[in-house]
Amino acid sequence: MNGKLKDWSFSRTGESVLTITTRESCKKLWDALGDQEITFSIKRRVVPRSLNANNYAWSLIEKLAVAVKSDKDSVYEEMLRRYGTGETYTDEAGNECKVLFSLREGVPPALVARHYAETGVGYVEGKKFIHYRAIKGTSEYSTKEMSVFLDGIISECQEVGIETDTPEQIARYKEAWHP
Repeated sequence: MNGKLKDWSFSRTGESVLTITTRESCKKLWDALGDQEITFSIKRRVVPRSLNANNYAWSLIEKLAVAVKSDKDSVYEEMLRRYGTGETYTDEAGNECKVLFSLREGVPPALVARHYAETGVGYVEGKKFIHYRAIKGTSEYSTKEMSVFLDGIISECQEVGIETDTPEQIARYKEAWHP
């Protein structure tokens, strides 16, 4: 039961009188315990932590996985490919460069990057190579990058009929994003 301490006073007999207010009905409590001696404890109410953008993204990813009959990790990787931000580095001249790599067919790209997207195919001396773009995980995203990622997931969810939060609530998640 949640409530608020309203008043503290003393009775004529010297007992402390603590007044508590609540929006919940106390009838059952009074009917069960009435005028008996009781043991109780009161503690500060802890407001549950609100969802942040990453938690909300994962909750939608889990719902999307059920809807498309997949697992959440596969759906997460697909959302990264579609809406994620590519890894970059700064070269000696100060230019921002995409992290791209090529592997011979059959070599797992997870050996090079945790998250990746296939970008094309090429041949060298008759051997097939697959080209990839490295993608950042969401823990590295800026507020803007997370906003784009979340908008993509929301769009995917709405396409398959999954209910999403209000635009105002989603805006709060995005504003509170701190990687």
